Amino acid sequence: MSNLSSELVAAFRGGATQRFTSDEEAGLAPMLRDIVARCEQAWSGAWLTPGDFAAHLGLHTPVGEPLGEALAALCCEDLYLALAAVEGHRAALEALDSTALVPAGRAVRRVEDSNAFVDEVLQLTRLRLLVEEGTTHAPRLKAYAGRGPLRRWTEAVALGVALSLKRRPERTSPLDDAVIAAELGTHDPELELIRHRSRPAFRAAFAEALAALSPRDRNLLRLGLVQGLGVESLGAMHQVHASTVSRWMAKARDALLESTREGLARRLALNTSQLDSLLRVLDGSLDVSLASLLKEG
Repeated sequence: MSNLSSELVAAFRGGATQRFTSDEEAGLAPMLRDIVARCEQAWSGAWLTPGDFAAHLGLHTPVGEPLGEALAALCCEDLYLALAAVEGHRAALEALDSTALVPAGRAVRRVEDSNAFVDEVLQLTRLRLLVEEGTTHAPRLKAYAGRGPLRRWTEAVALGVALSLKRRPERTSPLDDAVIAAELGTHDPELELIRHRSRPAFRAAFAEALAALSPRDRNLLRLGLVQGLGVESLGAMHQVHASTVSRWMAKARDALLESTREGLARRLALNTSQLDSLLRVLDGSLDVSLASLLKEG
């Protein structure tokens, strides 16, 4: 037996929870070599070491069936992709997006046919699949056992996320006059009139500024401010350092504020002092405003 065959068999045995007959042992090495070769060909690259994948394969091989039939029933190529994606191989992550997450988005539209909703669900699904939650929950993709196509399994996860979002009670109150009034803290009659006039202009300017952001920046602000995800989780999802996510979010927030300021200036005939007073409100209530508008989008 070659070194590769010995390595594959030893790794597979180490991951498996069952004993094999002597006949099964004899045919195991060629079956494993064939599966590894098939997976590498399917994804145009060797993302995993053969031994690591053989151990993963052993872990998920059904117990109580003849070994050859059990291995033949597994979606081995999808198992290979899932493990490579969890380990952070960029090509595998791109393949996961194109072959599983994008198709899942079409199913999510049956829950709500909104681009913003679909984007949010897919981002949360990607996070759930790839990122460890605290110290108790491993990335969900590690639980994929290859008993059916990864595309269908991912679709089920995404639909669960979508239905959960639809059932979730509102976490933020809508932006209204009370927010502006509390922040202004003034009884100036002129500013009170501005407050009443500014609400629809503010909402229109803010929504316009939000739409002008890139999809990545909108999603970062949505997940960070509405879903409450930390920069560590967002960084893991985007395969970048948390400090990079912090810079992205700060830049997106600044762009949103500046664009909203320009939109307000176009819509309201205010002097500089009055506009600055209103902008102090805008900066103070940004998180509430963003959460409200994203839920409406």
